[in-house]
Amino acid sequence: MIMPEHLTGFLLLHAGFRAEFGRLAAACANPRDDAHEELLEEQLALVLDLLHAHHAHEDAGLWPTLVGRAPQAADRLAELESEHSGLDPLLAAASDRGVPLAERAPTLRRLHELVNEHLDHEELAAVPLMLRCLTLDDVEADRRQAMDDFGRRRAPVIFGWLASSADAELLSRSYADLPAVARLLFRLFWWPAYRRRFTRLYGATLPANALLES
Repeated sequence: MIMPEHLTGFLLLHAGFRAEFGRLAAACANPRDDAHEELLEEQLALVLDLLHAHHAHEDAGLWPTLVGRAPQAADRLAELESEHSGLDPLLAAASDRGVPLAERAPTLRRLHELVNEHLDHEELAAVPLMLRCLTLDDVEADRRQAMDDFGRRRAPVIFGWLASSADAELLSRSYADLPAVARLLFRLFWWPAYRRRFTRLYGATLPANALLES
């Protein structure tokens, strides 16, 4: 059995997905200019790629592991996998650069609604199973897979996006889990850079954060 804090990375990623499709829907409805549109396309592609990787990992690895250890939960987990499939057409539509970005904004609004509903269901149905059935080795393997999905070059932007989406408690736990060198890089370079990116993306300023800027 693991503890809730061992699922910090998993829940941090959920927080990022919960926030970003709504932000993107609002911004994509009326891009300011070509440069803004291209930055929005880049951010959208990043989030869609990570959501696809997250779902693929759950379907191919996490859910079968949980079913193997808690066979009585098979139907619940099959429902979650079916929800992944149900989201696929919207994800494909959102990623179609042949359609103007403003015309994809309603798709992103619908994705925001459905992704949040799905994550509510997942956290209710799967997280208790994960706490009961996973081991620390499982969690560490999941963490390594997530880092592979991030990629070294994309990590600063991804960590910034996730930090911009987390509540104070989740952010504090996540930040504490980083190696000391990564915490230093985040505070000095990655977070300031992401605050500037956020302003370019969404025309707003992320509030100062004492944890990340001390």
